[in-house]
Amino acid sequence: MELKELAPQAVFTHFQNLCNIPHPSGHERGIAKYIINFAQQNGLECELEECGNVIVQKKATAGKENSPVVIMQAHIDMVPVARDGFEHDFTKDPIEPRVMTADSQGVNPKLLEVFDGPYICANNTTLGADDGLGVSLILALLEDKELSHGPIRAIFTVEEESSMKGAMEIDPDYLKGDYLLNLDSEDHGELFVGCAGSINANVTFIPELVKVVDCTPMVLNLTGLTGGHSGADIHLNRGNAIDIMCGILAEVSDSIDFFIQKFNGGEIRNSIPSSAYVELAIPNGTINEFKDAARAAMVRYQDIYTDTDPNMQLILGSCSLNNTALSYTSTQNLISLLRALPNGVLRMSSEYTNVVESSCNLSTVRTKNEAIIIGLLPRSLKDHGLDDVIDKIDSICSLLDNVEVGFSGRSFGWTSPVQNRLIDILKAEYEKQCQLQVKITSIHAGLETGYFAKANPKLQMISLGPTVRNPHSPDESCSIKHTEQIYSILKATLSQL
Repeated sequence: MELKELAPQAVFTHFQNLCNIPHPSGHERGIAKYIINFAQQNGLECELEECGNVIVQKKATAGKENSPVVIMQAHIDMVPVARDGFEHDFTKDPIEPRVMTADSQGVNPKLLEVFDGPYICANNTTLGADDGLGVSLILALLEDKELSHGPIRAIFTVEEESSMKGAMEIDPDYLKGDYLLNLDSEDHGELFVGCAGSINANVTFIPELVKVVDCTPMVLNLTGLTGGHSGADIHLNRGNAIDIMCGILAEVSDSIDFFIQKFNGGEIRNSIPSSAYVELAIPNGTINEFKDAARAAMVRYQDIYTDTDPNMQLILGSCSLNNTALSYTSTQNLISLLRALPNGVLRMSSEYTNVVESSCNLSTVRTKNEAIIIGLLPRSLKDHGLDDVIDKIDSICSLLDNVEVGFSGRSFGWTSPVQNRLIDILKAEYEKQCQLQVKITSIHAGLETGYFAKANPKLQMISLGPTVRNPHSPDESCSIKHTEQIYSILKATLSQL
């Protein structure tokens, strides 16, 4: 079954078209052209900002000119992550969506239950439902000739998944309105009125290098972890491949010496690492003992993460021997540093039930020239909570003389009123159409609404969307039924404002 055969046809036709156009962060030009052409074909006002954002305006239908100005917003980039061993060039290759039914090969019965029916996933890559579904919903609403509505402004932003460039550089005049609907949330039946702020933490470890002699090279490749969104999924306690790799190395080092030649792990900053790769130099004569110890250590982590990461595996292989490697002391210090840096949930919210307040994702490790570069993404619903995580990272790094730390790209949290006319209408429509009692809450992920709130503090914003599971991972999937329901709810809401 093709996406274009699904209902609502307009929504899924647009989503199929978006999947055909490569659009990882920083490469959104193709999607921008698609939206501009769409606007021209439908007689809508359209502007392209210098930063890459596309703004589409639709005048109110007759008799609704004095209705509130509603802004609908979604981002046009996606997270590019492929399954281990699957070759995919996200700047050139299209996403291959698949409709999964109860009879489909490889279908996940649990997802059928969560999604209340068939769902969509991609062929071994991220799907881009985050936030391609939001974009598609907006485009379908804009072209709906039967919809009665007030003035609508659609904002399509760039680089949400990487730098928040679109949100930071948008002309504030485009944010003049009464309500903003952010269509970048992933839990059907939940209305989000707040989000977490975050900051990029960049740690540079400068090792002591030594000449390697009388050693055998070996590769440890940890793969098959579930991964996921570092905000939306952080509370699920999934394994972090970088942390687990360091745990294995730490356990082995109790009895066997070795030297790190290269350490790479993680995919992107806002994704929980699903793989890690280490090249080691192991003294001759201890290679078999090392293998036995590494496999024994792996059993420990397979037991810990048996429910969340059942496909995790450690592959031992060969590689070339480098002329130099990290000294024994630098090897041990790097392992200890990575184990000590904050990772996972740090504090739960006392205001919102079952919502994370503060967390940190140990995101990436890269060996570059003569340095090890470590990336982390701390988040918090509170500014002071984010400051506290920053202090923890800074304090840990200060224990080693050969470590430098810097912070950049701080994004803002956001809080909106929990009650207004827009929320009242949405709650009533959810109950009427889905028999759902809406939950008003906050999301631990970062949203562009934090920047919009700074630009226009009076703008009342809500984030919502159909159910998406495992975003930022090759297991990303979305609900067909919930997408149809959200579209119907949005139509009814816009007609009543």
